[in-house]
Amino acid sequence: MNKVALLLALAFALPARAGEVHPKKPVGKAKPAKLAQAAKRLVGKPDAKPAAKPETKLAAKACAKAANPPSAPAVNEAPKPAAGDPDRERLGRLQEALDAVVHGKILGRLRVGLRVEDLSSGRVLYGWRSNVLMDPASNQKVLATTTALLRLGNGFRYRTEVTGAHPNGSGAILGDIVLRGSGDPSLRPRHIEGLAEALAAAGVTRVTGAVLGDSRRIDADESAQSGRSPLRVGGSSIEVHVRPGERVGSRPVVSIRPASDAFVVVNEAETRGKGKAKLNVEIARAGGRFQVTVGGKISSARGEAVIYRVPPSAPLYAAVLLRHALTQAGIVVQGPAGLYVGEDRSRVSSERSTGNLLALGQTGSDVTPALEAGNASEPKELLALHESEPLPLMLRRVNKDSDNEWAERVLETVGAEVLGGAPTTAKGVRVLRDSLAELGIPASAYLPANGSGLGHQNRVTAAGMAELLRRLYFDPRLGPELMQSLSVGGVDGTTRNRFRGTSAAHRVRAKTGTLSGVSCLSGFVGDSSDILAFSILVEGHRKWSVPAVRGAQVSAVNAMMRFARNASNALPADEGDSGTDFETGEEADESGESAPE
Repeated sequence: MNKVALLLALAFALPARAGEVHPKKPVGKAKPAKLAQAAKRLVGKPDAKPAAKPETKLAAKACAKAANPPSAPAVNEAPKPAAGDPDRERLGRLQEALDAVVHGKILGRLRVGLRVEDLSSGRVLYGWRSNVLMDPASNQKVLATTTALLRLGNGFRYRTEVTGAHPNGSGAILGDIVLRGSGDPSLRPRHIEGLAEALAAAGVTRVTGAVLGDSRRIDADESAQSGRSPLRVGGSSIEVHVRPGERVGSRPVVSIRPASDAFVVVNEAETRGKGKAKLNVEIARAGGRFQVTVGGKISSARGEAVIYRVPPSAPLYAAVLLRHALTQAGIVVQGPAGLYVGEDRSRVSSERSTGNLLALGQTGSDVTPALEAGNASEPKELLALHESEPLPLMLRRVNKDSDNEWAERVLETVGAEVLGGAPTTAKGVRVLRDSLAELGIPASAYLPANGSGLGHQNRVTAAGMAELLRRLYFDPRLGPELMQSLSVGGVDGTTRNRFRGTSAAHRVRAKTGTLSGVSCLSGFVGDSSDILAFSILVEGHRKWSVPAVRGAQVSAVNAMMRFARNASNALPADEGDSGTDFETGEEADESGESAPE
């Protein structure tokens, strides 16, 4: 009798004693198909050997453990100090403390990459999965700013220029004037006003042409294709002010700031009585103007509503601001604001506007007068110039405050200055790779995608980040400026609320990194000659656990600080408190929002 037949026979057999069957659960007839499946599961393949039947649960566990031995746990990558090592005791304390952090209740369940190096010797004091590529978040800004300092130099400044024909004896500029930039992320309305004041101080009284914004970078003929124009005025939005109408059902009163006839309002909103109300505001470029469409409802019970919108065309908005500033400085501008599109004299501002436009302006307004006939010339001479602060000062905002917009613009600028043409992220990343290779950082230690760290495309190893920081420290071209750009723990930047009351306060300079599920901290810590370079990369945590993860990072840095001080007592409890590592706000995540300007 084969095994299947024997099993079927046993299954159909009655119990030897009736008491073996519970009276409330009578045994019904089993279906042959189910019995065949059970037989197949129990018997297995014809050639399979019968499994050993342990007599006790303890024996069963022993068999399972022998069949599936546990994999060896990962250990600290840095070797234990030798018997004759003069730093044996304090190094042992450091490694023990970092082991406790890495395997603790916070980081023990997460993906962690950690590297600690002695700054002077390069000796690896601790390593944990330090060669695994991980998401650096805003630690990526260190790579971008390093590239900028190396390729552009400490004396680099952004330029914003106004060009046109030289003014005649009466102070009139015959023709258009053109506003052109080089990608300056620090350009603000006050700088545009400064250009207008400079023209007035030079004796300019009148511009017979238009004020045109140029979408090309200075010294380049290629127009920018990305969303970041080389001519963009930051810290300024279009303000749409809406007040309820005089009665229910009437149109509300809409006004725009800055005041200019370059803004054309399409008012489709309605004033309603008490209750919920919501306004919708859309702004689109219509030829050489901005069409502002206001819809929805506003309650008669509320006061004025102010809605802020980003201009859909940065170069055109810059031209609008300059034209307004010129009139404020007492210079008569006869032409409109518009876009410069080439040497053929065609201007977007002269095109017919599209859409349902209202109130196109009256004669004598700031955009509608006709150009003065004759004697117009192409913009050639430099009439006014604004220069930014030196690059090292600008990079402090990138790293200390973790400004995403500035970081992207800086890397794009590097690409354009080195490779020519329009600024793009791809060019910047190409130069970044070449720059880090020149510094001796292996290509396997990073995978760059942009300059800010936004998104989850960038990758870096903790070992690569720590080694980059160590090399930068000793490079006279880069080290001093890079150090000054990093946030000081407990003092400024994104770590201004970290490390307060701990031994590392004022003695750690670091770059933070925060994205959804990512928290990073890399930098320097120590006193006098005992300074360490470190990188702590963490992935896989939930949003609610961010303070605890940051607290674990603080504990690790404080352990490094105690190593530098050769302190022998245990780490105080308050130096590992997660509450000491809580920022007032998080860095921007993949949504693309950046620090306020």
